Amino acid sequence: MTERSAAGRLYDRVFRWVCGGETPYPWHFQWLAVVDLRRDLRRILPTLTGRLLDVGCGEKPYARWLTQAREHVGLDVYSGPNVDVVTTPYQAWPLASESFDAILCTQVLEHVADFEHVLHEIRRVAKPGALLVVSVPFAYNEHGAPHDYRRFSASGLHLLFQSDYELLETSRQGGIASTTAVLALNWWDTIMDRWPATRFAKAVTLPVWVIVCGLVNAVGFMLDKLDRTGAFYGNVLLVARKTR
Repeated sequence: MTERSAAGRLYDRVFRWVCGGETPYPWHFQWLAVVDLRRDLRRILPTLTGRLLDVGCGEKPYARWLTQAREHVGLDVYSGPNVDVVTTPYQAWPLASESFDAILCTQVLEHVADFEHVLHEIRRVAKPGALLVVSVPFAYNEHGAPHDYRRFSASGLHLLFQSDYELLETSRQGGIASTTAVLALNWWDTIMDRWPATRFAKAVTLPVWVIVCGLVNAVGFMLDKLDRTGAFYGNVLLVARKTR
């Protein structure tokens, strides 16, 4: 990934101010991709207690909802101000076995090259009875390239965890309207970011883009209520309890 120019960084700052960052506003082109995920996490995370391990924590965007957790340990392969433990792919995590009461892993498993190893380490550090909260994309464009390796259906996520965990809740997030809208808005944003001329046009037309995204998001959010198929979701969230 090439480094952003000074003009690109300025655009990013203005865009975050107008549309939000970790908490996107309804006129952010990514809003439909996260609105259901944030709704479910806002409900679930305050119920987690004890020591919690946040796998792939990044900036710990959900820390404020972990109101009952005694300790929030952030683990990532990249260092950062909110990362407590930095790991190396394919190497054991420097954490004691059966030492966490809860595991949080949101939008991470699609990006890990050492997939089986990460699943093993999650299982190793979780206490018997520990709660696991995992979210992954199902219908979503490639992102974070070249480190974007896989997608998961709800059944696929069940298959990963059913042998060692009791599956408590599965949420298929989004429907045909929001899934289509997210892909279309992401495609347009990607196209407009490819060349100097289109990047200039993207900056100049930011107010129009914000209005378009707000309208598309509103329509997608409302039309999702009509999709009862449960087959065209964009994301999956799973809550499970470790049994062995």
